Amino acid sequence: MARTMRTFGVTLAAGVAAIGLAVLPAVSASAATAVTNEFGASLSVSGPASVVTDGSGAVNGVGSGTVTVTGDGFDGNAQGRGFGVYVVYGPKEADYFTNSGWFGSAQWVSKSAFSASGGFTTTLNVAKSYTADPHHTGDAAATVNCDYDATKTKAANTALGQYQCFVQTFSAHGVANDPAELDEVQVPVNW
Repeated sequence: MARTMRTFGVTLAAGVAAIGLAVLPAVSASAATAVTNEFGASLSVSGPASVVTDGSGAVNGVGSGTVTVTGDGFDGNAQGRGFGVYVVYGPKEADYFTNSGWFGSAQWVSKSAFSASGGFTTTLNVAKSYTADPHHTGDAAATVNCDYDATKTKAANTALGQYQCFVQTFSAHGVANDPAELDEVQVPVNW
């Protein structure tokens, strides 16, 4: 099953330079950020005081914590099976939809739990780094470090064990939608 990596509706925030320091826009810690894909599925993430959203489609983590994830407009019926979606925290690597070892936390939201508009709410734990599941990744207790450095290439980050992490959704149980990205939405989490 081939999938293409897409990030929809995301605009990276530019920091404001002040006395040589990058300063993020002031936003309430309880504010939500939302990203919508081209099929109308939207995902918003709100957090406790330890997670701050910047209003531009990214969550800027300043500490580990639990975030509330709210979806709307999801299908959850890939190939007519009605399995729902996975809501996960971690990187989006090539085998993300079959290798749960990548994720620091995950929730399965069954289609029967969706509202009439394809909505759901769940929670996830987010952390700057966590131990991957060695049964799925093949790496004995590998550390996934979400402290991605946007000034470096993906290969340079990977060599350092650093990954761009997301709160993201995709079709449950590895079943492909048609189109494949129908239930895929990614909200970047920056540390």
